[in-house]
Amino acid sequence: MASSEICNAYATSAPLLSRVQKLCQEFECTNDDVRRCANEFVHELELGLHGRTASVCQIPTYVTQVATGREKVFIILKGIALGLDLGGTNLRVCSVELKGDSTFRVLQSQVPVPRDVMVSKTSKGLFGFISQRIGLFLEHHQLSLNVTDMDPSHPYFALGFSFSFPAYQAGINSGILLRWTKGYDIPEVVNQDVCMLLQSEIDLLKLPVKVTAIVNDALGTIMSRAYTLPLTHTRPTIGAIFGTGTNGVYLQNLSGIAKPMDGMVDQSTGTMFMSTEWGSFDNKLSVLPVTRFDIELDVHSVNPGDQIFEKRTSGMFLGELLRLVILELYSDEHLRLFRERCQSAPDPDPSVSLWHRWSVDASILSTAEADDSDTLETLRSKISSTFRIASEIISAEDALAVKLLANAIGRRGARLAGTAVGSVIVQSGILSQYSIQSNATSGARSLVDVAIDGSVAEHYPGFENYIRDALRAIPQIGDEIEPHISIGQAKDGSSVGAAIVVLVAAHQGT
Repeated sequence: MASSEICNAYATSAPLLSRVQKLCQEFECTNDDVRRCANEFVHELELGLHGRTASVCQIPTYVTQVATGREKVFIILKGIALGLDLGGTNLRVCSVELKGDSTFRVLQSQVPVPRDVMVSKTSKGLFGFISQRIGLFLEHHQLSLNVTDMDPSHPYFALGFSFSFPAYQAGINSGILLRWTKGYDIPEVVNQDVCMLLQSEIDLLKLPVKVTAIVNDALGTIMSRAYTLPLTHTRPTIGAIFGTGTNGVYLQNLSGIAKPMDGMVDQSTGTMFMSTEWGSFDNKLSVLPVTRFDIELDVHSVNPGDQIFEKRTSGMFLGELLRLVILELYSDEHLRLFRERCQSAPDPDPSVSLWHRWSVDASILSTAEADDSDTLETLRSKISSTFRIASEIISAEDALAVKLLANAIGRRGARLAGTAVGSVIVQSGILSQYSIQSNATSGARSLVDVAIDGSVAEHYPGFENYIRDALRAIPQIGDEIEPHISIGQAKDGSSVGAAIVVLVAAHQGT
């Protein structure tokens, strides 16, 4: 029996599931919600292009063309470029060798970023940690990198820095941090050039590395996917990250950018990738769905009132939303969620993660979505390990309650993600080409290609389907155009894409 059928069977007699159904309705994101959000999204995107105060601040990237798949890194040692991705919970360092035939060779290391590095008073902890990891990476792969054979005219490794936080760019190798997100809080770095801070620490270690480009994670994803696609495939012009945090980048006509830009812009293509920083969309909460759980999560975050859209769509917050809802149910003694636990345990029991803020990640939502078994054994095991509750006291009804709530929260997040993607498609102007595409024969190139990356996009079952549901609800797209939109993942695309941007920037002459 499907979970929804089980719920309907229980609901009339089970107070817990009856209450869960009502809570799920609070997290509903209707087609009307999608349309309202899309209209406001396009409006804020346009405001950002004019430099007016906007939650969606539209930051120029100074990258004006997408990778073709034919590039080779010819200015770096042995065809090697370095990529660095500070995406949130993890730090990735990689070396990338572009073959010029849509293939590349990559060596990569990944480490978690320590909490005391993410939250500190000075910049040295973070950028010292990053430079040390770069040094260890070079040391570990020294034989394959062959440092002694460096080109004398370029005595360094060029490094593309994928920096997944809002940063104003005055050029392709300059990024001024506007604000921290994803739980980071290092006040000294705000309003500072993160490329210079990183370069200073690299120089202190005397590493042969030069930070030559700062790259938004979504732009890196575009470049990584673009390089590996067949030459006959539509080039991706939109990139989106749905992981620890979220952001989107898209290709904008230069003629539509009304605000001044401080850096030198290559005018030859007539376009530039813009970083929307859409995590802050609708900070004023004029159109986004809101529940009391969203409000509580925001109040206890490190940046109350900011990144409101991100707090409904990204992995850092989806698990916390679920924890807050489950905690409310657990605290109601009449509902008896997990109430068969040992009566001698203190309440609240400090060993139970249910009581600890930010202790639950989004992986439980993916498990809940995927487990369609009658007994929900996989989900019950995940609940036990996540909340540190003995598995024997988690009933089938308890697991079903968690599944339904997780689905409601996850579905809302994914539909909002689709709203963001659809709004950028509308803003980009690419839909004006639809009349050509609609008359094309079967098998024609897609109208637009969207590159996505991130843990939520990768691991949440049905994520793309929910995105497409939202796309069909946007009037400018609808049922007719949605099938002409390609969506493809570029796993770990941020770090590889950052290295690719090093070359694309060199081709631009910047």
